[in-house]
Amino acid sequence: MRKIENINFNSPPIMFAAWPGMGNVALMAMDYLRRTVDARLFAELDMEPFYVPEEVVVNEGIASFPELPRSFFHEQHEPNLVFFESTIQTEGQDAVTIAQTVLEVAKKLKAPRIYTAAALPLAMSYKADSEIYVAANQRYFLKELESYGIMPLNEGYISGLSGLLLGIAASQNIEAACILATIPTYAAAMAYPKGSLAIVKCLARINDLDIDTSELEKGVAESEESFAEIEERLRNVLPMLLEQEEQDLFEEQQMSAPSEMKDDKVPEYVMARIERLFKELSQKKDKDRAMELKAELDKWGLYEIYEKRFLNLFKKP
Repeated sequence: MRKIENINFNSPPIMFAAWPGMGNVALMAMDYLRRTVDARLFAELDMEPFYVPEEVVVNEGIASFPELPRSFFHEQHEPNLVFFESTIQTEGQDAVTIAQTVLEVAKKLKAPRIYTAAALPLAMSYKADSEIYVAANQRYFLKELESYGIMPLNEGYISGLSGLLLGIAASQNIEAACILATIPTYAAAMAYPKGSLAIVKCLARINDLDIDTSELEKGVAESEESFAEIEERLRNVLPMLLEQEEQDLFEEQQMSAPSEMKDDKVPEYVMARIERLFKELSQKKDKDRAMELKAELDKWGLYEIYEKRFLNLFKKP
């Protein structure tokens, strides 16, 4: 780690951590919080040991490696806050090492709890509000968060470091929770600011932070035209999804337990698996993996949405 300066807080800080993910809701939310409170950079992780380029960038015929991903820490006093943001997700032992490094910083700064964030894809419209769910690594912490009216995620998976951190933190007696915002399934590979806005408002409320959300709200308004166009195209592809008003559909889904794996809901871990299969096939064509991806898309009724992307995998250069 490249340290900038030593930090001392007069009381234990609250820590926030974010990585890229579906809808980019987590990273956008934490970055917005960090910028709004004007937090200062104090340390940065050297990501070179964790990053192996899989492609080059070509500009006007010149090929070069992409920029090295960044992972950095910021701090703010009064309120006492620490932010960790990374521009890349890692897997396996590298992910464990990064999570442990984040927790080492948390322990050194005596941060009693850490918040991460993630998306929860559902068959919903952009017109519906992003609802908030939570998963925590301690039951008493979960009860505290439920007292704010946040619904617990009763069952499922949280992929990536946003989930992994909770498990490792539990083994080190550090409270950790992941705030999940619902997003439309089709928006998993797009930036979805409405989900980020819901996360920001939730974290501000439970941590008593005064956050001006006007800039993020403007981003939500500006994005709605694009999402309206997407849903208009989907009307002919998935008529059952939009047989009724989108808000009514969303409300009906919320009446059922979030843990039930129904046909109209695609869990986050499924979306993560689909993205992983797309990535693997883009690097190496494999008939068995292609059949696995096709079966997964068919199972969850997503093939029509991903058909063009799927077929492009097998186009000859």
